[in-house]
Amino acid sequence: MKLEDMIDVSLLMVRRNWPRYKTVFIAIAIGTVGFIIVRTLGAAVDKRVTGNLELMGEVTILSAQFEDRREKWHHGEYYLDDAARLRKLPHVVGVAPIRNTDRRGEASQGNKKAEAIQVTCVDQHYWDTISPYLEAGRLIDANDVARQAKVCVISTQMVEELFGGATPLGKEVSVIGYPYEVIGTLGGPDNPEISRSIFVPLSLAIHHLGQIRQYTRFNIRVDVPENTTTVRKQAEAVLRSAHPRYADGIFVRAYDSRLDRVKFVRLVVRIFIYLALIVIFVLGKIGLTNVMLGAIQERRREIGLRKAVGATDREIRFQFVLESLIVSVGSGLVGAAVGMIMVLLLHTILQIELSGSVLVNSILMDLLFTIAIGVAAGLYPSAEASRMDVVNAMRID
Repeated sequence: MKLEDMIDVSLLMVRRNWPRYKTVFIAIAIGTVGFIIVRTLGAAVDKRVTGNLELMGEVTILSAQFEDRREKWHHGEYYLDDAARLRKLPHVVGVAPIRNTDRRGEASQGNKKAEAIQVTCVDQHYWDTISPYLEAGRLIDANDVARQAKVCVISTQMVEELFGGATPLGKEVSVIGYPYEVIGTLGGPDNPEISRSIFVPLSLAIHHLGQIRQYTRFNIRVDVPENTTTVRKQAEAVLRSAHPRYADGIFVRAYDSRLDRVKFVRLVVRIFIYLALIVIFVLGKIGLTNVMLGAIQERRREIGLRKAVGATDREIRFQFVLESLIVSVGSGLVGAAVGMIMVLLLHTILQIELSGSVLVNSILMDLLFTIAIGVAAGLYPSAEASRMDVVNAMRID
């Protein structure tokens, strides 16, 4: 029998036995929808969870510090050339130069005061290298740095101390004797170093802090946690090479214990996602296999008649595998279309970042899985059908 004739016969048999195939068709289609949603949105959720964990734990943030142990008088200083060198390193997505006051001071607004505050001079790159986020107003940007704007950003803790919880935006605070307009407030995970800091444009450091040094440290943001250790070693090597006289005092701080915890959480999330995908695949295969076995028992006379008129065992096996493929691939195509629509709807509703390549790969992977399900689910039942004895198959019970 020709291939096209075999396909026509298989399609005809699927239509005739549709009441039996309908349930498993719907089940595989639903499984396909679930597969595409879980894999596509699961990747987006994994990325968002990972990003939040990275920032909350600051595991992808390194701090390049300068402390020479041999010469106590030297406080260390970095230069913009150092920042340029660090930005060229693989996997580095942000480098922020920072200047701090040497001593804690006092900030005041009216009759309210905040003790033990630190003035931290930053530029627009700094905000990508810390865990707290903008809660109100805006952050210091490149324009503020360029024009030496007398503005500042404070933490929510500082808002309570200086303003009693009232809106601070647009109001003036005195920071170590200098007036600054509050343009933004920071919220998010508590960080003592940040909560006690008042942030001003980096260009104001030399004028208002009385410092002649360049940059006391750099914050370095790495793309993913797995690259943190590598980048830390490379950053230390670059900075020590640029400052050979003080190489022993240069170190880049990382948070290894936090990194291990974040990696563990990521592993749990990914295990959950892939276990769900495996369950979907296995259930689809088992369901279709059971349906095919049931179909063989109901169609024994048909099988016996086909053998009696000359159908070979190979043709019998091929027909049942084709029927299994038609059901699985057809349901997979329907499920892929519905799954793509559902993913786009959920993307719009939940505002989750969606990767087009992950969506396309998920659809292609699912089609490969459904083909595998069709072949695997049809092999054993087709072998059973081909082994049937003609006389026993046609016997009327």
